[in-house]
Amino acid sequence: MVKYVIIGSGAAGIAAAKTIRNITKEDQIIMISSDETIYSRCMLHKYSANERNLKSLSFVSNDFFSKNNITWRKGECVTGVDTKNNCVLLKDKAVISFDKLLIATGSDAFIPNVGDLREAKNVYSFAHLTDAKAIREKALSLSSVGKIIVIGAGLVGLDVTYALLKLQRAVTVVEMSSQILPLNLDSTAASVYQKLFEQNGCSFRLCSKISSTVSNENGEVTGVVLENGEILDCDMVIVAVGVRSAVKFLEGSGIVCERGIGVDRYLRTCCESVYAAGSVTALGGIWPCAVRQGEIAARNMCGLVLPFTDAFSARNTMSFFDLPTVSVGDLTCEKGDTVFVRSGCGCYQKFILQNNVVKGVILQGDVAYSGIWQYLIRNKVNLGDVKKSVWDLSFADFYGIDDETGEYKYVTR
Repeated sequence: MVKYVIIGSGAAGIAAAKTIRNITKEDQIIMISSDETIYSRCMLHKYSANERNLKSLSFVSNDFFSKNNITWRKGECVTGVDTKNNCVLLKDKAVISFDKLLIATGSDAFIPNVGDLREAKNVYSFAHLTDAKAIREKALSLSSVGKIIVIGAGLVGLDVTYALLKLQRAVTVVEMSSQILPLNLDSTAASVYQKLFEQNGCSFRLCSKISSTVSNENGEVTGVVLENGEILDCDMVIVAVGVRSAVKFLEGSGIVCERGIGVDRYLRTCCESVYAAGSVTALGGIWPCAVRQGEIAARNMCGLVLPFTDAFSARNTMSFFDLPTVSVGDLTCEKGDTVFVRSGCGCYQKFILQNNVVKGVILQGDVAYSGIWQYLIRNKVNLGDVKKSVWDLSFADFYGIDDETGEYKYVTR
């Protein structure tokens, strides 16, 4: 009997556990997680906003572990991995041996060393369920609407801002870029969201950076100081400026970690019996990519030998105030690129082509048929011979791979 151990109960870890159990019904599977609840990180802002409860945050059935004969050691903290003796070390001194190990611990929020941001009692990050709970409790404890600063206007920053606005709190967002969602949208699509947030009570300080903080005798930040000298008073601060792979427990293990855990094309680390999947690898941490990595890693752990070739992960979906948006690929416009744009009736669409290959797409308002654009970008389909308008393309226009060239064919219908 083979003993599989999985560290982490997020998208990659759960996907791996499912895959292993589908392949083998007899082998042992042990999952270890510091979390005591299975939850979707993508939906944490809905929990903070009181729009979802713990049950609706889960993405597995109540009987998932019992039905699949998986031992879940929840609320356990891993302190180390002994790769010489193939065992995992826990905080309570317990030792769990393994034949194959998957590390799927995801990432933790990064708080910059500015002023008292790292030490203050009322400064929070937004990466885990414990963060979402703490933020909601603190926000609701404030008298009146309070004054809340969110640092960072990326997806995480706007997620938590949305939750706070739903709780009817007063929020100011500080962002270094000249627009919100700078990594996900162009200025046109971003400005639409900015107006919606402002209409719901949010204010923004764009092109701004925090240089220091003001604190009181209770160890709380009462104000943040911008580089231009402006001081923003606050009752609490939420930092959403990036994440780091959760790999601290791997110190001394011999497993190579740089931006994330180093893996080969089979998602195996430098240690033969240890694999990694999800955002801990820095190969792409969005949900579909993490799930796919978990599945591929599990298959390889079971000896099926399947490479991970789909490193494409630049797809973001979001919906704030009932306005859905999908962005796919590279949205930077370079000299020689062809750009198609149309808007109207609450919708905005933008396609960017480079050498007749679609490299980036934004769909806002009407996101139907977004899958075709992800398909075209991922497979680098050349549209040079396409006779119809890009606005009219569908999956029906593409039908497989040319036997001679190995390229995707296009056929005019």
